Amino acid sequence: MAVVELTGVTKKFGDVLAVDAVNLAIADGEFMVFVGPSGCGKSTTLRMVAGLEATTAGTIAIGDRDVTRLQPKDRNVAMVFQNYALYAHKNVYQNLGFGLQVRGTPKSEIDMRVRRAADMLGIEDLLDRKPKQLSGGQKQRVALGRALVRDPDVFLLDEPLSNLDAKMRVRMREEIAKLHAATGSSMIYVTHDQIEAMTLGDRIAVMQDGRVQQVGPPLELYDRPANVFVASFIGSPEMNLIEGELAQKGKAAGFVSGELSLPAPAKLKDPSNGGREVVAGVRPEHLAVVSDAHAGFAAKVDLVEQMGAQTLLLCSSGATSVRALVDRDDKVAIGDRIRLQAAQDNVHVFDLGNGASLLAG
Repeated sequence: MAVVELTGVTKKFGDVLAVDAVNLAIADGEFMVFVGPSGCGKSTTLRMVAGLEATTAGTIAIGDRDVTRLQPKDRNVAMVFQNYALYAHKNVYQNLGFGLQVRGTPKSEIDMRVRRAADMLGIEDLLDRKPKQLSGGQKQRVALGRALVRDPDVFLLDEPLSNLDAKMRVRMREEIAKLHAATGSSMIYVTHDQIEAMTLGDRIAVMQDGRVQQVGPPLELYDRPANVFVASFIGSPEMNLIEGELAQKGKAAGFVSGELSLPAPAKLKDPSNGGREVVAGVRPEHLAVVSDAHAGFAAKVDLVEQMGAQTLLLCSSGATSVRALVDRDDKVAIGDRIRLQAAQDNVHVFDLGNGASLLAG
């Protein structure tokens, strides 16, 4: 286990700036997740930590060592790839122990480490099988086990669940979380799936266009997104983002966009700035259907998606579309006229120009 520090880490491919001066400290034993859309630089950043890509500028330290120019084999990291990268001609036991064998580890220690990893991952009965005899989930466990036997300072996982079906992804997320809890190892995990990021990470680094947009615990990013991009990327269904303006109504500030109105949050930095064009944000789960004819704003139901315990409503208020995620409602139907309301503390406001949050604290 070790602290990982990235200082000004930059990567260019020709004239293309893939990673732009990333500064990040990952604590000993922390589970850090890099999340963002395809092409945002998250995998490239991970590969630079692994030594599979050279940095254009900046430094990478693992523990008390500057590893920026070290070869991958000298960094004491273990990487789990998206495609598993198992040797087809070797059985599971041989796949697990091959890296140790290459390093000249005694056979008795290889056997001990392989069987310990197999026990932790529940694959003891698979040790004699070849990869072609394994399911996707079993292959992923073997790939994790091959990293685990190395006893590395840092585990690096590059979208390891993307080849699995939805049900197996959920199961393997649980397995990876258990593995982290059992080993206490530092882990850096790359994914484009924000649900994986939210459920696995101690902290999340949200990336866009090679830059880290915000770093923090999952619920901090959910509750206090730093900008429009983070607000839209974290949370499912994604946040409603509505362009409009701040309006002063008596002593209370509010947000107006056509026929839609929302209360302005108490933490708004400058609530007196009436007429300012902004982007308001409210999560679908924070919109409630209310019976008071004077509360909230009027909306028409355009689509109803029954999701079991919850119902997702796609609504329109004038020319503005919004989604509301409410408790199960079997009676609401397309064409219904309803009123939706958001609590003041659940409304976000962002600058229309640069997308930065306008909330204090």
